[in-house]
Amino acid sequence: MTKPLIIKHWVACTPAEAWHAWTTPELFHQFISPEGLSVPLESVVMDLHIGGCVAFDMVFDDTGVVNENSGTIEEMEEPNLFVFSEPGMNIRSTQKFTDSDGGTLITVIQEGLPEEIVDNPEVLEAFRSSYRKLGRVLGVATENRDPSL
Repeated sequence: MTKPLIIKHWVACTPAEAWHAWTTPELFHQFISPEGLSVPLESVVMDLHIGGCVAFDMVFDDTGVVNENSGTIEEMEEPNLFVFSEPGMNIRSTQKFTDSDGGTLITVIQEGLPEEIVDNPEVLEAFRSSYRKLGRVLGVATENRDPSL
């Protein structure tokens, strides 16, 4: 088993505001994809209960190639924890929203990814770009808080 990919990003909003953006399709689709990709609103499914479905398509802006994402919600503790898994890919994704320095520290833990993805600086930057997009959607400041940088 490979080590998890961990990203920490601070956003100048409350955990409740971050949670709202994460669980509201009209906001979620605007930030969840890295720069160079988009998520059509009509592709987003949020069935917000344990066992519910989270699904969305990421579309490469330059080619139109679609990457389908679909998972099952394993844990939810509003507004601090959202965990879902993608069973077909053995990937588990944890999002933690924690009060920090007058804002929210979002910690993303991705388990089950191939090692070449976990250690790839471009993948790390892609995650960070989505949280900068979140800041733009909410009209607030963001800051990388990855201790390894």
